[in-house]
Amino acid sequence: MKLSSLFFRKTDRKPGIVFFILLFFALFQSNPAMAENRVNLNFKPLTFDLNTVEKQLNEMMADWGETAFDVDDLLVRHVSYFIKYYTVQNVDRSNKIIRRSEKYLHYIKKTFKKYSIVEDVAFALPFVESGFNPHARSNAGALGMFQFIDGTAIHYGLKINDNGQDERRDYKKSTVACAKYLRDNRRVFASTVLSLSSYHHGTKMVTDVLLNYGDDPGRTFGPIFKNSALGPFSREYVPQCLAAALIYRYLKQNRLAMLSVPGFESKSLRAKTSVKFLKNKIQNLYKLNPDLQYARSIYPYAGSNGYVLLTKIVYPSSTTGMVRTYPDWAKNLELHPPAGTKIKGLPKTIQYVVQTHNDLSGIAAIFGTSVKVLKFSNRFLVKQGLQPGDVIEIKGMAPTTRVLDGKSVVCDKPRVLATQEDETLETFCKRVVKTIRADCSLSPWQMGENLSPELIYYWNHDVLGSIQPDTPLEGGLSLRIYSDYRWHKTATDKDHVAF
Repeated sequence: MKLSSLFFRKTDRKPGIVFFILLFFALFQSNPAMAENRVNLNFKPLTFDLNTVEKQLNEMMADWGETAFDVDDLLVRHVSYFIKYYTVQNVDRSNKIIRRSEKYLHYIKKTFKKYSIVEDVAFALPFVESGFNPHARSNAGALGMFQFIDGTAIHYGLKINDNGQDERRDYKKSTVACAKYLRDNRRVFASTVLSLSSYHHGTKMVTDVLLNYGDDPGRTFGPIFKNSALGPFSREYVPQCLAAALIYRYLKQNRLAMLSVPGFESKSLRAKTSVKFLKNKIQNLYKLNPDLQYARSIYPYAGSNGYVLLTKIVYPSSTTGMVRTYPDWAKNLELHPPAGTKIKGLPKTIQYVVQTHNDLSGIAAIFGTSVKVLKFSNRFLVKQGLQPGDVIEIKGMAPTTRVLDGKSVVCDKPRVLATQEDETLETFCKRVVKTIRADCSLSPWQMGENLSPELIYYWNHDVLGSIQPDTPLEGGLSLRIYSDYRWHKTATDKDHVAF
């Protein structure tokens, strides 16, 4: 699912009481565009106390349709630990991985959806396996973003030969192989959690562990974690993935680009240490390290090279850097035509969903109008100002203003306006403009005149992430494009044109 949604909606309605009634409902009822783009600026830092983690795990299991695996206390404790590790002690690396994921996540989610793999796993698995690095190599010889070993890679259709070809490095092909592997093991175990476990342990190992599960009639994490057949990294794999999945859900829910970076103090403990001893030494031990609340001694995690003990933590009061910021090249949009252009004929009205980076002067500049006109058309702005998620009316847009998204009809001609493999935003923009201008040569307006890489980035920033105009794009991206904002007159233009 795209994080970006339809920013504009077109209407031929005349302004009046009907508009304001509808605007009221748009603001306070379920509005898909607004819901997708509203940013919660009053969000709380991601917490890892046991009650919260247990509640969130159960909610996530319900969303996954997980019926063959139950959340138990031991799972909650270990997931709590890895949330603490990823979001506090190792937060800088986590944020680097989150940034790196922007280039790949759209394709991975789309592919996983095709195989009915939940979106949270599309983020969590490559986060844990490789940090979204398509060239990662493990000491055991696993390679690529999804860390396939030779035999499994070949079994799922990836080519490896002596001529240097190794499709494990191809993130698109290995994404498909990973999705098929997860699908197959979900069919075997009827469980998304156990299919994740099998991705690391192997299908046979998970089967052997379950067959030696004991007398417990349910499937919980405790007996699996305590099974002597599993090494330390294997025991910790499922909690790591579930912690990463909860982090992804938190970022998505709050429309955040990255995690907050708190101030903290910590110690790394590798030797077995009594929790009772630590409680006598550290104030607020359980508040800082809730995973220790019911433990007798620390568990020396292999995934963090020992137990990370927090002794102090201070969360920043500012959200600076957490909400996605625009790269410098996209901040100053080039406008065509100048703001003084007159509109004739049958101009349309756009309802625009305000984004976190918007201010009134910027919106006015982009659409060739003024702050005064925007406030006159949207009287609520005078009293309460502009807030992310507000829906404002922008009048006087060209009758040709239309969205071109993927397979579109341009001047009665069907066109596929999607990105090509390794095409840059600059070359994509030129190709789209050329297509529009050629197809609409008989139109009384010079369609496509407004398009620029900056504007295309503006409409699709949540999909494109932190890129430059010359960054190679993946193929097949269906980007949202608007052919025109303002009316561009030609020699054949008439003052009134019927539509």
